[in-house]
Amino acid sequence: PAQPVAVEYALRDHWHRAEAPVFYVENALINSLFGLLCWPAIFAPLPGAFFHPFQSGPADLGAPDFVARRQPLFDACLAELQDGRYRSTIRSRFAEKAGTQSPFVFWGTLSDALLELALDCIPAAHLQRLFDRLLQDVKANRTGFPDLVRFWPGREEGAGRYELVEVKAPGDKLQDNQIRWLGYCAAHGIPTRVCHVQWQ
Repeated sequence: PAQPVAVEYALRDHWHRAEAPVFYVENALINSLFGLLCWPAIFAPLPGAFFHPFQSGPADLGAPDFVARRQPLFDACLAELQDGRYRSTIRSRFAEKAGTQSPFVFWGTLSDALLELALDCIPAAHLQRLFDRLLQDVKANRTGFPDLVRFWPGREEGAGRYELVEVKAPGDKLQDNQIRWLGYCAAHGIPTRVCHVQWQ
């Protein structure tokens, strides 16, 4: 580019088409979808979780028993992935909670267009797998997601309609948490790849 720009943005702009939009999301998209769907569990008023009205999240977010203390609530939220209710729930919370601080929702990245494409193109079964791993270790697994998401909304239902892409500039290497997410996605059929950008 004529002006210096991060390699992720350069690749996003290179690939982006009206019929195949590309977004730079890194950790924002999957965390945000999870945070919106599981809002009642994350913000459950359990003892010791909240001490004042200005907390952006529960005080025990990094505690080993964070999920266990809320397991029935998380189970109820994730059950919506089985019957399709999750789409309307996420849309409603996106509107109702707009701008409200959350340890998972990236309001500056999440837009109406990105949200609709994600709900349309990412299968519920893939979201279930991604959220399952997130809940295995919330503290460790909130980072390491691929940089870009590519969508093909015009493709038939069930076909490859999205892809997560980790971008690496010349000399850059995958980090451990990125390798773990890539391995998990590959093992569970979630379309993910690494794009190594080279100088021309």
